[in-house]
Amino acid sequence: MNLTIKDLAHDIALAGVPVETARNRISSYAQNGLIHGRRDGPNTSPNRYKPADAAIAIMLSALQDCGVADLDLQGDVVVATYLGMERCLAGLAKGESWCLVVDVYRGALGRFLNVNLVRHGQPASQPIPLTPRGAIVIVLDEMLSPVVRRLHPPKGAH
Repeated sequence: MNLTIKDLAHDIALAGVPVETARNRISSYAQNGLIHGRRDGPNTSPNRYKPADAAIAIMLSALQDCGVADLDLQGDVVVATYLGMERCLAGLAKGESWCLVVDVYRGALGRFLNVNLVRHGQPASQPIPLTPRGAIVIVLDEMLSPVVRRLHPPKGAH
């Protein structure tokens, strides 16, 4: 499935973000290597994105809405969640509840992030012997629903 910037911006806008802001965020994510578009034709053809890219973009937008603009943290979230995103989306399609959990720790070597996609009822992570600084928890159920509906259309939808 190939999605355009317009599709991704629309998905983010469903969470209440103005369309222009959503479009700017998508462009920023692409320029910073957080989502990866592919071209179907010549260099002038628009980038195409996979559903996982749309889901990642929606999560990054939610992080920004929570005040997180740190590109290193955003990059860590992308790396830690990209491979598990298909499992998360499939679980959401089955009615499971999922969250993004970012635990922030501080140790002698600096900041450490423990980033996980977590299904409701499962532990987020193992304890880490560092000083906890905080956590960010983002419920993904509703915000990723546009991507889930695209991958798993409701019965009777054309």
